[in-house]
Amino acid sequence: MTSNIMNSEDKNYDVIVIGGGPAGSTTATTLARKGHDVLLLEKARFPREHVGESLLPFCYQVFEELGVLDKMEANFSRKPGVTFSNYDGTDQSHWCFSHVINDPSYLSFHVHRAKFDDILLRNSEANGVEVAEEMSVRQVDFTDDGKGVNVSATDANGEDKTFKGRFVVDASGQTTLLARQFGSKKPFESLKPRAAISCHWLNANLEEDLAEGNIKIVHLEGEKLGWIWMIPLANGRLSMGVAANMTYVNARRRELSKAHDNWQEAFYLEELRSSPVVARTIEGASLAQPVAANGDFSYYAAEKYGDRFAIVGDAAGFLDPIFSSGIYLGIKGGQRVAEGISALLENNDGTVLEKAYQDVDGAYQLVEKLINTFYEPGSVRFSGVDKVLDQSYKKFETAYSILHLVLAGDFFSNHQKYIKAIELLRDKSMIDKYRNLIKHPVTEVDATVCRRKEESVITMA
Repeated sequence: MTSNIMNSEDKNYDVIVIGGGPAGSTTATTLARKGHDVLLLEKARFPREHVGESLLPFCYQVFEELGVLDKMEANFSRKPGVTFSNYDGTDQSHWCFSHVINDPSYLSFHVHRAKFDDILLRNSEANGVEVAEEMSVRQVDFTDDGKGVNVSATDANGEDKTFKGRFVVDASGQTTLLARQFGSKKPFESLKPRAAISCHWLNANLEEDLAEGNIKIVHLEGEKLGWIWMIPLANGRLSMGVAANMTYVNARRRELSKAHDNWQEAFYLEELRSSPVVARTIEGASLAQPVAANGDFSYYAAEKYGDRFAIVGDAAGFLDPIFSSGIYLGIKGGQRVAEGISALLENNDGTVLEKAYQDVDGAYQLVEKLINTFYEPGSVRFSGVDKVLDQSYKKFETAYSILHLVLAGDFFSNHQKYIKAIELLRDKSMIDKYRNLIKHPVTEVDATVCRRKEESVITMA
C-alpha cells in the first residue's frame, strides 16, 4: 500500500523521513502526532523480510505510546527471558525478566520482522504520515537559503522525483545514506569485525526453555569469538543465527568454497552442528528459506544531526546484536529525536534535540561497553577453548545477570551510572559485590526456566 503522492513534489513538508523500518516509522509517527506534515520514503514494498526478531522489555512502553500494543500481543510470540548456554549445553542458566521487572512489560516479544515492520509502517499511515513505498532515495541536497532540503528519489517505474521539506531524517538502516554522503561513517574501533549468517527453521526440537519462549544464546569460544542465537517465533518457526569473528569466517570461507557452491550455507550448518546443544535442536528440522548473511556490522555516523537533518536507528550506528538492543535503540532513540525535531521546528529550540543525542550517544556507549565486556577474556568471557569452564562460567553467569538487568532498564536516562557499573565488572574483585543484584548465589545455577506468569502483575505507572 502506498499513499497518494501525485502532488507530493509540489508540497513543502515539515519533515521527510527516509526509511520505513522501526526507527523511521516511530520517528514519523511521533512527529505526525505532534502536528507536523510528514512524508516517509521507503525503498521496498512492505511487508519485506528482515533480521532482528528478539526485542527488549523496554520496547513495551514505546508500543503502548505508539498505539500498537494490541497488535503486538495478537501477532507475536512472547519472550519471558534469556537462556545462556555454553557450547554443548552442559552448563546453562535462565535469566527471567520477571526477576527485575514487576509490571506487564516483563513479557517481551519475539517478532516476525516482515509483519512487525509492516504494523509500525501502517500505524504511521493511520496517524497521518504520507507513505511512499518503492521510492529509492539517491541524495539529499540542502538549499542555499539555509531553510530547507530537497530529497531526490527514484520510483518503482524508474522516474526521478524530488521532494521538498524543512527537515530530513535519515532512517535508511545499513544503507547509511547521509553518513555515506557526508563521509562520516566510522568503525567502532573497540569492536572486532564480525559476520552473521541466519535462517528460519521448521519442525525444530525445542527444549523446555525455547518452548517457553526464551531466546537461547550459545557462546562460541576460542578463535570464533562469537555466539549462536535461537529465537522461537510464532507459527512453529525457529530463527537461528551464527555470529563469529570475521577472521575466522574468512578462513573457513576459503576452505569451504573449494567444495561447496554455497559456502555461506555450508559454514552456517557446520557451526550449528558443531555445538551439541544446537545440533539436537535441528535434528530432523528443515531450513525454511535460503540463509542470509550480514558482514562487518559495527559502525557509527560521526555527524548525527544538524539544523536540517537527523540520523536515527541503524543509519546512526550499528553494534554487535548480542544483547538484542537494536530495535530498542532505534525506536526509543527515534521518539526522543522526534521530540527534539519538533521543538526545533516549532520554537527554533535546539536544546531538546541536543539532549536527545546526548542520551542516544550515551546509550550506544553503554551497549558498546556491554559487548566488549561479553568478549573480553579478563572480565566475563571464557579465557580460551582449552580452559576448564566451571569457575569462569560461574563468573560469566553472574556478570551476565548484571548486564541483563542493565539492558532491561532505562539506559537512555541512566547510561552514565550504568557505564560506571560495567567498568567495575572488568575488575574481578568487584564481581562478588554485585551479588545483591541477582536472585541466586554466585555458585549456583538457576535451573528454573522462565515462564509466563499466571498471576496478575503490577500495572505500569
